[in-house]
Amino acid sequence: MQFHLQNVREALPKGCLANKDPTECFFPAELIKSISTPTFILNSDYDSWQIRNALAPNGSYPGQAWSSCKADIRNCSSTQIDVLHGFRKKLVSELKVAEDKRDWGLFIDSCFTHCQSPFRISWISPDSPILGNKTIAEAVGDWYFGRREEVKYIDCKYPCNPTCSSRLPTA
Repeated sequence: MQFHLQNVREALPKGCLANKDPTECFFPAELIKSISTPTFILNSDYDSWQIRNALAPNGSYPGQAWSSCKADIRNCSSTQIDVLHGFRKKLVSELKVAEDKRDWGLFIDSCFTHCQSPFRISWISPDSPILGNKTIAEAVGDWYFGRREEVKYIDCKYPCNPTCSSRLPTA
């Protein structure tokens, strides 16, 4: 398994190793429980890279069933949207740990995008996703500089957020 190959057993959370198989302790849902450093999590509920490469990788579905949906969430069938909502539900449930950590921040939007922090268009522009009347940059700034007691935004299910632009990065 990956943890043997990379020799990471010593770095895995001891509490997790005591109760679970080491392969389970390698995943973010378990790792997040042991992080004590204040952390800001920025991600999309409908992360385009995760959908393309983890949820519906090439070869995991018959024919071209997911190809159009993976290219643009607006092309997804209602059945595919239900699958994506299930994916979102699992992510949000795993983030409950972070929601309960006082010093942590969250900005989890419902845009079909990936890698939002390095790009001005998603970070702070007229096309930036907005949650709680804040762009990503404003939310991170509020959290980092302590301008608000709590900076934890989790968006509603797709397609609820009108600030999600089709111009956002998806690769």
